Amino acid sequence: MKISVRRTWSAAAASLLAALPLLTGAAAPARPVPVAPVTDATCVLNAHGVFANAVGAGATNLPVPDTLAMTGTLSCVDASGAPSATGTFERTVTMPATECTGDEHGDTSTTTVHWADLTTSTLQFTHTDVVKVNGTASLVVTGAVTADSARFAGDALTAVGTSSGAGCGTPAGETTLDSTLVLRLTH
Repeated sequence: MKISVRRTWSAAAASLLAALPLLTGAAAPARPVPVAPVTDATCVLNAHGVFANAVGAGATNLPVPDTLAMTGTLSCVDASGAPSATGTFERTVTMPATECTGDEHGDTSTTTVHWADLTTSTLQFTHTDVVKVNGTASLVVTGAVTADSARFAGDALTAVGTSSGAGCGTPAGETTLDSTLVLRLTH
């Protein structure tokens, strides 16, 4: 009989001790509250690109490695919508598989921005998803601004946009494209 009483007392004591913080008004351990990123700037990139090798020449739609040299302009506004920076940029995109229609992945290019005040920043695109249909593509990009950049150093970047080119499926193929990306820079 003593054994069952001890077991009952032990179970009751354990329950009481577990509920003690509730009975004494002690706060439960706080969970960290997720902090929303702070937007430093929203930028629009307008670019023109030239492929090293024509895409989809001769009506083929085979994924092939290619390189795209891009140049363009960049215009940014701050979180309140006021103009904050303008400049030009260049980037070389090495693509493991580009085609006229399909999914493309793997662009890990670097974009060098030359701001109007003669400083520079480097945007590292760590992941780009491209869904392309007959020369028109949707773009989703993630990455960061390098720590040694003059503006927005260390910021994370996310971007969405489109690109379009003509010539897919023709004998000459697609040789150039124009694109627009909207970047959000946050810390």
